[in-house]
Amino acid sequence: MLCENCHLNEAEVKLAVKGQDGINEKWVCSTCAQGGNPWTQNQQIQAQDDIEGAFVVKQILQHLAAKHGIDFDEIAFKEEKRCPTCHMTLKDIAHVGKFGCADCYATFKDDIVDIVRRVQGGQIEHIGKTPRSSHRKLALKKQIEEKSSYLNQLIEEQNFEEAAVVRDEIKALKEDSEVKHDE
Repeated sequence: MLCENCHLNEAEVKLAVKGQDGINEKWVCSTCAQGGNPWTQNQQIQAQDDIEGAFVVKQILQHLAAKHGIDFDEIAFKEEKRCPTCHMTLKDIAHVGKFGCADCYATFKDDIVDIVRRVQGGQIEHIGKTPRSSHRKLALKKQIEEKSSYLNQLIEEQNFEEAAVVRDEIKALKEDSEVKHDE
């Protein structure tokens, strides 16, 4: 995770500063931590000058979100979700380009599918070339899946005679795939 103050170095220290609005915490690099208070006067002055602009932009975004049926507060809350182990947010992960730790996968599991779908252009299943050695194995797997869904359909229709035949075909295909797998 990058330093929240300079955004250049790796964050190593978590600083907690008690101010007028409560305790503020920041992850900073050792350079910024040694330099004193990471919340400098210049940043506070800029923040005060920019409050009006930020307020107007926030109002516009809230209006547009409400117009399209999106709960703006829910989006803001989702952005603030942090990994309990490495304390990274989705914004940090997007900035760095990778997850911070193994717990990030569990923390952001609801968001991962959306991210992959966006990055892969809507595809979440592999479409492309496969090794020649895997063609037969994949064809058998696909046949078994098709026959299994057909078997479920036959069972729903209560066509048990044909279902028994399909069940035996599936069993034979599975045995064939195990024999080929052992070779």
